[in-house]
Amino acid sequence: MRKEIECMRLFKEIDKSLTKRNAYEVLSLYRRYSRMAGEEYTPKITATYSLEPKAAGFSNSKQTEIQVTRRVAAWDEMQAITKAINRIIDPFVRQILIEKYCKWQMKSDCAIYMELGYSESEFYRMLERGAIEFAESYRGGELLVFRIGREKRENSWDSDVCEC
Repeated sequence: MRKEIECMRLFKEIDKSLTKRNAYEVLSLYRRYSRMAGEEYTPKITATYSLEPKAAGFSNSKQTEIQVTRRVAAWDEMQAITKAINRIIDPFVRQILIEKYCKWQMKSDCAIYMELGYSESEFYRMLERGAIEFAESYRGGELLVFRIGREKRENSWDSDVCEC
């Protein structure tokens, strides 16, 4: 029972400002990862039937390996972001995050909240709630920042922090 009370108290002590900042940083990289994961490769018939990059001048295998590794890392990051967004409970909050961070067409916040029919204040409240929920879901809460007393702690799973 004591452990449950400590865990409940801990989750009330999330530093929302820093947690939101972390979430916004990761979300804002989604389009970049999407572009990187979409780097094109053209099959080039060689003696070993290996894939070579489309761009001329990059015919060595080390360059190909670097590009493939970058593409796979970008794809993995996109998947982590997508999973975290899909775990957000309110579909309207999910919609705001997708419109703001995931669609190819970049729109201003004003255009998004007007298009979705929200007031400015309602839009920003939902966006903040979505950022916190995203941070909770992203890679097991990796983006959460907790307050412990007056201190701020970056990682929620440190040894002196309650594991729930």
